[in-house]
Amino acid sequence: MNLAVVARLRFIDCMLEQYGTINRVVLTDYFGLSVPQVSLDIKAYMEAAPANMVYDKTLRAYKRTPEFKRVFP
Repeated sequence: MNLAVVARLRFIDCMLEQYGTINRVVLTDYFGLSVPQVSLDIKAYMEAAPANMVYDKTLRAYKRTPEFKRVFP
């Protein structure tokens, strides 16, 4: 995994810890990424930490779960 991907996964981890949610818009705006790249990053995060977040259809965002544990300190 390259350094840029690790930085984005660390950002997802931090946003979930601090704010409890993350969505694609935040990642596309902050990193200037395309939606397909953001989707790949979210998928990679979910593979690394499957119990950390779930998608909330009403919020249209991923929410932190009660089992959340930082994976990328």
